[in-house]
Amino acid sequence: MSDSDKKNKQAFQPQMNYLPKQMVQVPGFKPPALAKENRLNHPNVCSREDENEFRSAGVLLEALAIEARAWSEKLPPNFRPAIVAILHGGVQVQVRNLAQVSFDGIRIEGTMGEDIPCSMLAHQDTIQLICHAIELDEQTDEEQEKAKNPIGFIWADHDEEI
Repeated sequence: MSDSDKKNKQAFQPQMNYLPKQMVQVPGFKPPALAKENRLNHPNVCSREDENEFRSAGVLLEALAIEARAWSEKLPPNFRPAIVAILHGGVQVQVRNLAQVSFDGIRIEGTMGEDIPCSMLAHQDTIQLICHAIELDEQTDEEQEKAKNPIGFIWADHDEEI
């Protein structure tokens, strides 16, 4: 391995270790149960077109928005939900916005590593999305933090912030 390859590998290592450093235990918290209100409803009988639409990136984002909403309702006041996207190759992005850009394409806006802003397009099959909790500073107001670091979901017909 050449010296430049070693330097590149070392520069990439902090980003790969982002997730374990940012995840915290939330005292007394259990992720929301798979209750009926926390699931998307798949139609009992549907056309081929409806069945294909159920596989779209928009439906994936809707399911993730439901999950993040359920987490935010159950978390203690000094915690809020956050989402990390892990892409093919191990790239980790702290998510600020997710948008459906095509039937199965998602635009991810956020930060990588040491708060490096990024925007990337990915096929929904190449992304793993993790919902976790972040602890707010005692001095930080929850509304200020939500305004500073929202989780945004963007669809063709509406937007939502959690």
